[in-house]
Amino acid sequence: MPVTTLTAPSPSLRPRLLLNGGLAVVLVLVLGLVLLRPHQPAASAGATVPQSTQLETRTGVRFSRVAVVGDGGLITLFYVVLDTEKATTFQADRAHPPRLASEEHGGGTQRASIMRAGHQMRAGQTYYFVYENTGGAIKPGERVTITYAGVSLRHVPVL
Repeated sequence: MPVTTLTAPSPSLRPRLLLNGGLAVVLVLVLGLVLLRPHQPAASAGATVPQSTQLETRTGVRFSRVAVVGDGGLITLFYVVLDTEKATTFQADRAHPPRLASEEHGGGTQRASIMRAGHQMRAGQTYYFVYENTGGAIKPGERVTITYAGVSLRHVPVL
């Protein structure tokens, strides 16, 4: 069997190999950063949920997030309990759930699935309503107004 010997690359080829290897490493790092970065919808970039002392005093909750889910057919409205007694009354008001109205085109919804009455609520805990989003009345990236018992919270971003 013939013996083959490996020879080192010529001195003129070494800088090119180093450059190509360095570019490959940089490319892999950039792709990794882009692909592994958590996805953030456009509405969440710098968008915070406003607060309303009047609404919080009336309901005992602070609204924390509105999101279109379920392939666009549902909306979730999340809230944090501040006062358990008022929040329990708010949650039990099945006849008058908060209304969500698009500030972009006037569409909205009030058809909500409400958690079972009598649920033991805890201060600091997050709860939610699930709404029907018939006909795409509310879309990700826009802002909505939440209205309950004549009090409104405007400019809430939709994720």
